[in-house]
Amino acid sequence: MSRTQNLRDIESNTEKKHSHWHDWAFVLLWGVIGYACIIFMVLAYSNPRLIPFDISSLLFRKEISPFFAFSQGTGHYSKPQGFKIVALVPFHYHERTAILDCYLQVVFVPQTDDAASMEWLYSIVNQTPEYAISSRGHEMEWEVAKDNVMYIRIDGDIVFLEDNAISTIVKTKLDNPSTLMVSANVINEAALASLHSHPGTALPYLPELYDVKQPSRSKSQLEHDWRASSLPSWQGPLNFKVGKDFDPPFEGHRWLLPRDAGSDRDPIARSVYTDTGPTLHDWTVGAQQHYSFLHHLEHNDLGRYKFPMWVDPTEPTSENFGCFWGNDAVEVHRIFRNNQKVSSHNWHMSDGSRPHVIIDGKGLVSHYSARQGAAGLDATDLITRYRAYAQEKVCLQTE
Repeated sequence: MSRTQNLRDIESNTEKKHSHWHDWAFVLLWGVIGYACIIFMVLAYSNPRLIPFDISSLLFRKEISPFFAFSQGTGHYSKPQGFKIVALVPFHYHERTAILDCYLQVVFVPQTDDAASMEWLYSIVNQTPEYAISSRGHEMEWEVAKDNVMYIRIDGDIVFLEDNAISTIVKTKLDNPSTLMVSANVINEAALASLHSHPGTALPYLPELYDVKQPSRSKSQLEHDWRASSLPSWQGPLNFKVGKDFDPPFEGHRWLLPRDAGSDRDPIARSVYTDTGPTLHDWTVGAQQHYSFLHHLEHNDLGRYKFPMWVDPTEPTSENFGCFWGNDAVEVHRIFRNNQKVSSHNWHMSDGSRPHVIIDGKGLVSHYSARQGAAGLDATDLITRYRAYAQEKVCLQTE
């Protein structure tokens, strides 16, 4: 039997042939429209003032974080049963922990001899039955740990705590039982300092250079306004740059967004791209990060900081917000104690291996770093702003 060759659709043989010029014109038209849309999108992204609305809102639902809390799915995560979960809060400064008081009911571990701070602590504990004070000591929070108890170590200088931060890291720790510790996503801390310094996340804030009076607003209004949108634009010399060892301009100064920022004027840009800028651990970088965070907080844009999980980072994680089992407390403490004395590139356990830890990018907290000192962050109005946010959004209002 011979094979049929050149089999064709019979109907196609009788189909009238048409000219294809109009098909090419149609393709060309859509090509022009497509290129025009691309150019418009690029221009709108590079200069948002060209259009009266946020074009990215047409493509993304910015109010929803790109990563779900509680590791998998959404919805309410009930407190696990069968073991205790205890928060340990090393206490240093009452001005900062007074903000954390809005978020938590905890066991405080005093690590200060300051009379005013201790007086505040005893007064707040006496007013709140759920509060307790542990034994004094700079390492006592590690020594009180008990086996089969999950501990959430929360530094007393935490000034913002996302609603799902604790439940998220607890869930991730239970999902990963071999992990020594799970850290939250701590703003501008340790291994995350570079990640949180990316353009678009870190905004080009600059320090206010002159103390300008604001007669139109009362002191009470200023003390209760945390929003970055109420700040004026930065003004100063065109050649101004934040260098190393930059001193605070004056007490209570603010950081402001310039209308037209240079590419290397702000602390983070100069830290990353020049040899004459501050390090990522300088107080000026911390100030820029905090003001950037408050900006994104106001605009419901915290998704910029989120990521799923970072397993076994090569650089140290933050010790300021994380969960671990009580029987691992000694090893967790040893890691952080040893790595305070060596380079961050030597992040290791007592046997020389890398710590098996996870940074959960879905639970966000902000830490007011004490290492940056009174000469740095304390000279800004950041504490006032974080306190105003907590009082407006978090603190329980009682009559």
